[in-house]
Amino acid sequence: MDRSLHNHINEGAVFLTDRILPGTKSNIDHIVVAPSGVWIIDTKTWRGKIEYKSTSVFGTEKRLYVGGKDRTSEVEAIFNLVIPVAQVIGDKSVPIRPALVFMDGEWGDASTVRIVTSRPYEHLTVLISWPKAIWKKINEPGPLDAAAVKRIGEHLDANLRPR
Repeated sequence: MDRSLHNHINEGAVFLTDRILPGTKSNIDHIVVAPSGVWIIDTKTWRGKIEYKSTSVFGTEKRLYVGGKDRTSEVEAIFNLVIPVAQVIGDKSVPIRPALVFMDGEWGDASTVRIVTSRPYEHLTVLISWPKAIWKKINEPGPLDAAAVKRIGEHLDANLRPR
């Protein structure tokens, strides 16, 4: 995903790869700092049908399934990285956007409209997506100017060591 991110993200964004959160064993595959905010991206190359669906016919609770296996815990794990990253940044005004991006796998028929319109699924504020939709989201305008992007990127680089 590194190369595809670099090729599709607007110039000036800061990319950090495979970083460790201080005091944990948790790693973050990719962090992108752009005008739209700080993106925490976990990439997966799992194979199988990807479905985000209700647990029952009348249920409102939705779960993520890949190849028939419930993978919702992966979404929750990414969600749990938001607060530690926010603490490292130390500025509550900086938007932090977590995302789980599938590099492989087959999206179910129910996802066709979302794929065509670049509308990823969202669970606990975590975007569940394919690469092209994340590129578009990262490239959206946002509250951070070029100086803030650079400053935050340098701060994260200094405080999140490579794995």
